[in-house]
Amino acid sequence: MTKSLRESQIKEKMDRYPKVVLRVQFPDRYVLQGFFRPLETVDALRHFVRSHLEDPQLSFYLFITPPKTILDDPSATLFQADLFPGALVYFGSDVKTDFYMKRELLESPVSAVQANESIASCMLQSSAPSSSSGGFREPLPPPEPTVEASGSTQNEEDPLTQTQAAKPARSDPGKVPKWLKLPGKK
Repeated sequence: MTKSLRESQIKEKMDRYPKVVLRVQFPDRYVLQGFFRPLETVDALRHFVRSHLEDPQLSFYLFITPPKTILDDPSATLFQADLFPGALVYFGSDVKTDFYMKRELLESPVSAVQANESIASCMLQSSAPSSSSGGFREPLPPPEPTVEASGSTQNEEDPLTQTQAAKPARSDPGKVPKWLKLPGKK
């Protein structure tokens, strides 16, 4: 594959996915979810996680699996760190505590379904053509997350857009493929 072809494919992916959805899973099974731009750095992700910790001075590391790869290059973009268009990042720390995230986040849980609907509505909005045609976009402001009842957190979006999640199309239940042989039918 030529260099120009690779670059055009990368540009096409960046245009198709202007937002990166990252979920950070903590050892206590809570998940912090945030939306980022592909050209933001791993350092921006670390800053986002640190801003939602109960103890901001806590030393921690972020990693992805498999294989376990610690995200230790703060200048790497999310695209370069293979966190594009979405990823599950794990939180690790040598210090063990009962909870890592702020208590107020843990007191306002959001279900996993609502978090997935938020992602779907975000991706639907980002696929709409934008009015600006600038090449570089400013980083997203730090979002305000909430914690899911199943242990996840997500960013609060407009409540009306959360209900606009993509629904799978259903075909006619009376139609079955020719190759399907059901018992009792001739």
